[in-house]
Amino acid sequence: MICERDAVIEALSHMAVLDFVGGVILIDGKVEAFTFGEPLNPEMAVIHVEKANPAYNGIYAVINQEFCQHNWQNMKYINREEDTGSEGLRKAKLSYHPVKMIEKFTITLRS
Repeated sequence: MICERDAVIEALSHMAVLDFVGGVILIDGKVEAFTFGEPLNPEMAVIHVEKANPAYNGIYAVINQEFCQHNWQNMKYINREEDTGSEGLRKAKLSYHPVKMIEKFTITLRS
């Protein structure tokens, strides 16, 4: 979690250099959801990060829909990146009826 937090902070600090586009949902002046991504090619955009306060039911769906509709309405494909092994996230991603899913593997190091 610390590595993920540090990577998100680094990406947010360099959004212009990385050519990322982002979006936020503010509730009562507080950021309750944010996301960012970039176009990979003329047909596909990739969403690198999507975080939200789960206390707000449906907020993940809203940030995803609004961000994609506002920024990637002309894209044929949206790459939602990986699901980090989370069953809930995998289920949510499957609800979008993906064109393709990459098989996932877990590697364990033994000494």
